[in-house]
Formats: sequence, structure tokens, C-alpha cells
Amino acid sequence: MTEIYAHVNIKILEKEYQISCPASERSALLSSAELLNAKMREIRDSGKVIGLDRIAVMAALNMANELLQARG
Repeated sequence: MTEIYAHVNIKILEKEYQISCPASERSALLSSAELLNAKMREIRDSGKVIGLDRIAVMAALNMANELLQARG
């Protein structure tokens, strides 16, 4: 059986991305993008980290740390 894919437009720090994902995962992708955007805005607005790449890495590290702590 062929899986149906959705093309999803997301915006992270005022930059738009078009992502393809299985249609059944569309809402999860949108939620993930919202969470990532919020984390990246928080880091950018702190003024301590400059540059999109560095902000993205810091957001990823923070989210990975939160995941590890939640796993216990």
C-alpha cells in the first residue's frame, strides 16, 4: 500500500521551509515546528547567541537535554 505524503509549510525565525512527511504525521510535524520556533526565539531574544546556525544548535542541545531528563 502506498503512503500518502503531505507538503507542509513551516516558518522558523521568519524563514519558511517546505517539508514532506507522511500525511498521518502532519499535525505532529506542525507541533514540532512550533516548539522548535519557540525555543529558537527564546534563545535569539536572550541576546546571548548570534547566528541562525548557533541558535539552532543551542535549541537542539536544550531540547535533547530536556528529553534525556524526562527519560530519567
